[in-house]
Amino acid sequence: THKIFQRLDALTLKSSKSLVCVFVSVCGSDPPSPQAGLLLDVDGVLVRGGSVLPAARRAVLKLVDRKRRFVLPVVFVTNAGSCQRDRKAQQLSDLLHAQVSPDQVVLSYSPLQNMKSFHDKCVLVCGQGPITDIAHTLGFHRVLSIDQLVEQHPLLDMVDHNRRPETPQLPAIEAIVLFGEPIRWETSLQLLTDVLLSHGRPGLVHAPQPGKQLPVLACNTDLLWMAEAPSPR
Repeated sequence: THKIFQRLDALTLKSSKSLVCVFVSVCGSDPPSPQAGLLLDVDGVLVRGGSVLPAARRAVLKLVDRKRRFVLPVVFVTNAGSCQRDRKAQQLSDLLHAQVSPDQVVLSYSPLQNMKSFHDKCVLVCGQGPITDIAHTLGFHRVLSIDQLVEQHPLLDMVDHNRRPETPQLPAIEAIVLFGEPIRWETSLQLLTDVLLSHGRPGLVHAPQPGKQLPVLACNTDLLWMAEAPSPR
């Protein structure tokens, strides 16, 4: 991607045909059709935190026409998973000064839409942002959040002494979906452990034998990132 941006930054592209030539010369292969496309990472390639990298901005300007529409197929991929796809598309549109549609954005959780065998199971979602809404958008029908689990089982969250039990009873959890890092790590880690060791029934004593583990769908396994910090974290 950096090589492509370097070439784009050095050229003034007037048509999608000339852009195909750049893409082919960099990748070293013939395009499968008269028009090629670009698959671009976002974090660290186009933007860093909330700022667009200067070379990326110049390159993107050469990929769009006067109406800020891309002159060839472009798809953006990102490890982000705390917002809906249409919101991410709008963020990219504002940052890059280009028209980015939701169909051009692939987030870390996007593959879950095709995992239909889990869509009818009761899943526990973990992360931050509107993750229950995101889960429903992806096709999951029975979704529980960490907060709902804490409300039902307050004694499992020993860090927070202000929790009180509420009804109704929650169904057995059949799978866990990790959208990203939660804000309250201590609560999430404790309850996730309880769910796994109790085979989806955290109100019961941990099973003496591990048995078959509940499925865990981890969308973003990127444990090291930098954003706008001076060093990776």
